[in-house]
Amino acid sequence: MLCPVCSGLERLAAACSRCGSAMADAGPVTDAFGPYAPYRPIGDLKRTDGLVDLGAGVCFHLLECGRCGGRTLRPVREIPGPEPAR
Repeated sequence: MLCPVCSGLERLAAACSRCGSAMADAGPVTDAFGPYAPYRPIGDLKRTDGLVDLGAGVCFHLLECGRCGGRTLRPVREIPGPEPAR
């Protein structure tokens, strides 16, 4: 399974619930777990992030508002990826 937003197949668009401005995608919430988090296997991160994303086929993205500083999580449904080469 792969996240269509992380893979560049889709873009997230959302308005801030506090001020109505466009929010920017700050990437998967697991990337915020530390400087080496983006380099760890995603399955390892999903086992320890405290979210219901491991078996649910969901990638949680952090959205941030550049105007008021509002932050929110947005679940993105993962899609089937290509079969691994044998």
